[in-house]
Amino acid sequence: MKKFKVNDQCIGCQACARVAQDNFEIIDKKAVIVRQPENETEEKLCYEALEACPTEAIEVEGAQPVLGKSRVSEVLGDYPHLKQELLELSPRFKNLQNPVIWRSVAKYATFEHAAKMTGVSLCEMLHFVNSRLGLEKELFESFPQCIQELRALEKIEKPVMEASGNVITVNSGEDLEPVLGILEDLSQGDSLLIRGEIPLEPLRDFARERGCEAAISPLENGMSVLSVSKAPAAGGRVLDVRTMTSDPFDTIIKEAYGLSGGESFTLVQTFKPDPLINMLGAMGFTHEIILEEPAMIRILFTKSQVSETDESRDALPSLTIQSATPVGYPIIMKLLQSDRLRAVINIKELKVWEETEKHLAWIVNGRADISFSSVITASKFVNMPVKMPMVFVWDNFVVLSRDPQVQSLQDLKGETIQVPLFEDAPPAKITRYLIEGSGLDPRDFNLTFGNPFGRPETIMKDFMMGRSRHVLLREPEAGFAVAALEKQGIAVSEIDFGDIWDTLNPGFGSFPNAGVIVKEELYRTHPEVMKIFAGELEAAIDWVNAYPFKAAKLSFDMMHSSIDLVENFIHRVTFKMLKGEPLKEKMRDFYQILKDQGILNVEVTRELIDLFEE
Repeated sequence: MKKFKVNDQCIGCQACARVAQDNFEIIDKKAVIVRQPENETEEKLCYEALEACPTEAIEVEGAQPVLGKSRVSEVLGDYPHLKQELLELSPRFKNLQNPVIWRSVAKYATFEHAAKMTGVSLCEMLHFVNSRLGLEKELFESFPQCIQELRALEKIEKPVMEASGNVITVNSGEDLEPVLGILEDLSQGDSLLIRGEIPLEPLRDFARERGCEAAISPLENGMSVLSVSKAPAAGGRVLDVRTMTSDPFDTIIKEAYGLSGGESFTLVQTFKPDPLINMLGAMGFTHEIILEEPAMIRILFTKSQVSETDESRDALPSLTIQSATPVGYPIIMKLLQSDRLRAVINIKELKVWEETEKHLAWIVNGRADISFSSVITASKFVNMPVKMPMVFVWDNFVVLSRDPQVQSLQDLKGETIQVPLFEDAPPAKITRYLIEGSGLDPRDFNLTFGNPFGRPETIMKDFMMGRSRHVLLREPEAGFAVAALEKQGIAVSEIDFGDIWDTLNPGFGSFPNAGVIVKEELYRTHPEVMKIFAGELEAAIDWVNAYPFKAAKLSFDMMHSSIDLVENFIHRVTFKMLKGEPLKEKMRDFYQILKDQGILNVEVTRELIDLFEE
C-alpha cells in the first residue's frame, strides 16, 4: 500500500475526511492521516481524497511519475489497483488478460514496450496511469522525454491520420510522428486544429517550443482538441480561443495588459465578441476585422500609441489576480478598464475559476496577489501574510421554490432542499441556524449536497430543469434562475436569508458575503498602488450600481448569460464598499455570531479581526 501525507497547504476544508473517512480526520483545523490505507479500497479512496483537495495539500510519499522506461511489474507492485484500470483502458489492452502474456509483460516489459504491444499511445497510457496516481503535474515536467520516446517508437504501417482542411484527426499514437512534421512546417499566420482520443500534450508542447500558440480543450466522448496558431509577421501574438471550454477572458485581458503602445494581437473566435471589443476600446485599443467566415472571425487589436516607454511599464508591479466568485464579474470588468489602475500595475496573470475551491491553493502558496473571494474563507488565513481589507458583496443567499405557495421556512417542513458545498460547510450550517432561529427543528428538513461539493451552477440547472423543487442559491445563479423561469411563465417563490438573519440579529444589518484578499506585502512595498486600487474598485462598484444595463452589456459574455439576465441579477444583489474600522467592527460582530451559533469553529481573536485592516 502507498503512504500518504498532508503538507502545510491544508486549510481544513474537510473534503478529504468526507471522501476517505476511515483514513483522514480534521484535528485542530487541519487534515490528519489517522491511518494509512490497509487495502485496495482504502488506497483508492485516499487517491480520490488527493484529487478532491482544493489546495493540493495531500501527497503520496516519495512518489515519482510513471514514464515510458518504467517497468510494468514495478509499477503494478507499488499500485496494484491499477491492474484492472489498465485492462479497462482500451479493448486492445484487454488482450493482456491472458495470464501468460500478462506475466511476461509485467515481469520484463516497460510501458514503452506495452504501448507497442497493445497499440495504445504511450502518452495516452502514461497520462491515464499518472492521473490515477495524482502525478500529472510531475509527468508534465517530463514531456521532453515523452516526445523523444514517441518519436523513437517504431512506426507501424497503418492508415495515417484523417485530414480535412485545417482539421486533423489523430487516431492513434502512430499518427503523432507525421503530425510533428506538419507542425514543424507551419508558416506565419497559419492555424491548425488537431483532435483525437489520445493525449495531445506532447504535440502542444512541441508546438510551443517552435513559437506557436497552442491550447487543449476537452470535447465530448472522451476526445480533446488542440488549437495551434503561428503568429503572422505583423499582428503580434495569435489567440485562438475557438475550442476553449473555459472562459478565455483571463487569457485575453492578460495579453492586452501586457502590450505597449503600437503593439497588437490577433483574436480568433467563432463569433464577434462585442462586449470584449467595447471593453478593449475603453482601454485604448482599436480593432480591425481581418477575416470573417462562418464560425470563425479574426480580429486584430492594436494598442494606441502612448507616451510611456516599455521601460516604464517594466518597472511597474506585476500582479496575479484571481476571482473565485462570479458575483463580482461586472465590477471586475469595469475595474480592468481603469486607466489609473493600468498606469500603476501590470497584470501578470488573471484567473477566473469555475471550480471555485481551487483558488484557495493560489492564496496558500502565494501565487495570487489579489483574490476576489468569500468573506468566510478569510478565517482560514489567520497568521498568513494576507489581508481582506475590502468587502463589497452583501446578503447574497436565497431559498428558491417552484411552489408559489412557499412564503417562509415553515412551508418547507418535510421537504428536500438542495444546498451548495457540503454538510459541514457554512451555507448548510447557516441554513440550520436560520431554521432553528425561526422556531423550527432542522431535523424536519432534508438538506442534500453534491459529492464532494455541491456547485451552484449545477444546483441552478437542476432547479431550472425541475429536478429540484427547492434550492439554496447565491447570486448570480439565483437571479439567472428566477428570470429564466419567469420568462417561461413558471412562478418562483423566494425566501431571503438576509431578512431572516436581520430578524435574528436586530441592528446587525446586511451580512457580509464577498470581498478582496490581498497579499500583505503589497501594502508595504506599494502603498500608493493599493490606495489607487481601492479607489478604483469603489468607483467601479458605484458605476455598476448606477448603470446596471451598461454593466450587463460589459459582462454578459464573461458570465455566459444574456444581457437581460445579468441586468436582473445586478438589480438583485447588494454591492457596497466597506473598509477600515467600520469593516473591522462589522467582522468582529459577524464572526462572534458564527462562533456563538456553532457555524464556524473559530476564535474571534485580534489576529482574525486584523485580517480586515488595510
